[in-house]
This record gives sequence, C-alpha cells and structure tokens, in this order.
Amino acid sequence: MKVNSTNESANALLDLLNTYDKTIDITELSTIVGSSCDIISMISSDKFVGFNTIDLVVTDLIDSDTLSILQANTTGTIEQVGE
Repeated sequence: MKVNSTNESANALLDLLNTYDKTIDITELSTIVGSSCDIISMISSDKFVGFNTIDLVVTDLIDSDTLSILQANTTGTIEQVGE
C-alpha cells in the first residue's frame, strides 16, 4: 500500500496497520505529525518503508534519548511543538 499524501498524522498511519497486513510505502510523505510515542512505534514497526527523509513534528515533550532515536531514523527536520 502506498500513502500518496504529503502530510499525515502518526496516529492515522498506525491505524493503517490495523487495516493492511502489508508493507506501507510512505516515501511520498514530507511530514509526519504526532506524539513521540506514536512516531517511535512507526520506527519500530517493520511495516513502514521510506521513513528516512521525512520531517517530523513532535507534539509532546521529548528528552535527549528520544531525540536521538528520532535523529537516527530520519535526515529530515525534527520540530517540537506544544507542551
């Protein structure tokens, strides 16, 4: 399955895992918005392809360990908003 939009919430993308039992291609995405927990769940899943260049907008407070995980998995920008 291929996601054709450019911006998506991490929660909506994780919901796709309940619908599709195949790899989900997110290479067309430019930005994912969501909690650090949801984004890390995506990283941990072996079902998402194309994560490595996506910009991330994190909606909760993150510590340096969480930031390191996010930085290790994308060359895109990481922005923290909220809280």
